[in-house]
Amino acid sequence: MLSRAATSLTLFGRHLERADHLARILGVHVALALDRSDEPGPEFWMRFMQLAGWPGSDTGRRDQAIEMVIAGTLGPSVRTSVAAARLAAQAVRPSLPSELYEHVNALHWRVQQSGWQPDLYPFLNEVQMGVRLADGLLEDTMSHDEARDFVRLGKFVERAANVTAIVTKKSAELADSPEDALEWTAVLKSCFAFESYQSRYSGGVTPDRVIECLVLDEALPRSARFSATAALEAVIRIDGKGRRSRPRRLLGRFKSMFQRAETKTIAQHPRDFDAECRTLLRQLEGALRETYFHPSKVSTSVTGDEERAMPQQQQQIRHRSGVAVAAGLIPAATLFPSHPALRGAGFKTDQSIYRKESRPGGEAARSMRGNHPGFLSYQR
Repeated sequence: MLSRAATSLTLFGRHLERADHLARILGVHVALALDRSDEPGPEFWMRFMQLAGWPGSDTGRRDQAIEMVIAGTLGPSVRTSVAAARLAAQAVRPSLPSELYEHVNALHWRVQQSGWQPDLYPFLNEVQMGVRLADGLLEDTMSHDEARDFVRLGKFVERAANVTAIVTKKSAELADSPEDALEWTAVLKSCFAFESYQSRYSGGVTPDRVIECLVLDEALPRSARFSATAALEAVIRIDGKGRRSRPRRLLGRFKSMFQRAETKTIAQHPRDFDAECRTLLRQLEGALRETYFHPSKVSTSVTGDEERAMPQQQQQIRHRSGVAVAAGLIPAATLFPSHPALRGAGFKTDQSIYRKESRPGGEAARSMRGNHPGFLSYQR
């Protein structure tokens, strides 16, 4: 598989998961602000912005926080995540079922054009249901091959990171009031696991049980441990038999971190556990780039999420000679090797790999023949 295709497929899964995550935590925290007995002040919304991936934001107003998480361009937002997922899908359209691509394309335009101000909850619910429908189309209409595994790799690494961040940050935030059932219920709802928690545990919501459910449960699809296992299984299938790549070894360590973790330890030292998780994710980012995506000078960090960024196709746009050259809006491998953005980047050209490409409009071109340089590939 071309490295460009591997990158775009991974980004496709990651950005869809990010859009669903942002829409869900926004809806939960808006409802939480209404359910609290006291009026939430600026600190409430600043903590929420940090949770949503805007660590440097000083936004302390409800309306500003909502607008930035839905339509902001300087950090993670619902609209930019859906747009990035559509962009990644365009880059690998021949690899995706037409039903899946058309659904993501339609979701993009609905999110971009629909107004969320009149009624916030239907807008957020449409985003969440749209992402879940995309997941269903992926599983039921796409061949269970290497392409699907890259999508699942991006999806589950993103989910494991998001769930771990929510649980550890809330644990540290609520250290002085660990019995705040309303806040911990919001944590469960933010991870789409409230009903699963109720079906498993009797009694009320407690911090230890929430941590056990969301971080350590090996059977719950929304838990960090389950997500780490699913990501590892995807890499095992990508590598094939007889190969232990560096991403596979790191994901094995990532999975083992959850297997050996104890609820009490996480509750007492949430920041230490979060730091260990972020360290492994940073190492995994580099390993994925070196093994499948090839390193380049084009930025692959995610705005607002630099500490655990993965290959990314959406960054600030720079204009060169009237052409927008973005670290991400234009996938690196779609540029000719002599392009200024790729000079000295260390890409490897492979003139023996050919496949259908997509024009900017998405129309599939004919299979390429003859000597056609500029394709990037990873080697098994």
